[in-house]
Amino acid sequence: MTVRSLTSLALAAALGLSSLVGAASSAHADPVDYVQIQLIDLHCGDESEGDHDEAYLNIAGVGKPVKLWPASAKYQTMGTGYVRSLAESNSNAQLILGKQESRTLSLWDYDSTSGDDLMGSVTITGNEFGAETQYRVLQGSGGVYTIAYRVIDI
Repeated sequence: MTVRSLTSLALAAALGLSSLVGAASSAHADPVDYVQIQLIDLHCGDESEGDHDEAYLNIAGVGKPVKLWPASAKYQTMGTGYVRSLAESNSNAQLILGKQESRTLSLWDYDSTSGDDLMGSVTITGNEFGAETQYRVLQGSGGVYTIAYRVIDI
């Protein structure tokens, strides 16, 4: 087993990713390279309602979608021109994926009196690794946001 395979196996075990452990320990399988999505920030170009949105970000791709950001609150207030760091989310194990896999990030506006509003989604694939910071526009329910991220080889 190569040093890279052992490193991948140790990383997968530490993160509790049994699918990575199985792939890394398989003697006859082709090596699978893994990447990590590093979230940078979220910029509000135009809020979807009145004076601000109550924004939160979900991730889907492995099982049921889970809330990714903000980590310690139900939502983060966003208004036109606001920029919020997404760095607190980078320890989430779902941001690690194979180069042939993808994850979908969905931005929502929390509503206490009705269903939450989808303000846009973006699908990020593992084969985007190696590029500089990338920017994707999320639009929906009248809001316009830009998310910045990188995909790095691990």
